[in-house]
Amino acid sequence: MAQIWARSESGDWEAVKVGGDAFALVAGPQPIARPGTEAGVLCRRFAGRGRETWVLLSAPSVDLRVNGAPLLTGIRVLEDRDAIQLSDESPTYFSSERLAEVELFPGSPEAVYCPRCKTEIEAGGAAVRCPGCESWHHQSESFGCWLYAERCALCDHPTALDAGFRWSPEEL
Repeated sequence: MAQIWARSESGDWEAVKVGGDAFALVAGPQPIARPGTEAGVLCRRFAGRGRETWVLLSAPSVDLRVNGAPLLTGIRVLEDRDAIQLSDESPTYFSSERLAEVELFPGSPEAVYCPRCKTEIEAGGAAVRCPGCESWHHQSESFGCWLYAERCALCDHPTALDAGFRWSPEEL
């Protein structure tokens, strides 16, 4: 799930989860609003093949910059860590980083095998999709494959469910 990093009223960076298929970007301490507001900037999600793409759409009258450059065409596919700045406001940052969480495996047209135990993951079974490599691992009472080790079976992503984000604008 994507998020927008914005400064809170205390000045700390805060990740605001983006839900649904669209949201409006607005100036001020709460940068995310429902679509249909008079913001002039819309972010729209397109999903397919297990991935999601977010597209930034802007009215020509809006003073909008992405990574410091004006958005002249009014449209841009967002990438992880893009800096988005409305007028003279402080920039916000788009992030596509996901946190590891136990969820029901949605199933797949082809069989999906857990890289740790090598058995098939059944649709509707408890599993974790690695935020690093997007591989699915079992995580149930019967098969605790995700939490079995400190790292994903296929990449170096930590398996702790409370690991938090690996990046924040604080690093800039």
